[in-house]
Amino acid sequence: MMATTGDSGSREELTTELATLDRQLRDLSEQWETVERTITEKTHHRRELIAEQEATNVDHAEEINRLQSDIYALRDRLDQLRDSHLDFSALYRILQQGRT
Repeated sequence: MMATTGDSGSREELTTELATLDRQLRDLSEQWETVERTITEKTHHRRELIAEQEATNVDHAEEINRLQSDIYALRDRLDQLRDSHLDFSALYRILQQGRT
């Protein structure tokens, strides 16, 4: 059975859309992992400074506050990434075609 030219064009269009969606999802995943890793690093550094401050009475309050502010900003970034809107219409069309 041979596909018509219209079917072939439609498949190519869906393939292109799916490739774009795949790239977007991979990019989103990489960004998420980078932000999570940075949060972990800053949290660890903040805890080290707090422990050092308690042990040595050296004042690290300014740096600790800056790190905490950075952590809050990074958590906000995770919220933004979570709320990213991607176009899944190609997937919906594939599912609809599969049902027919």
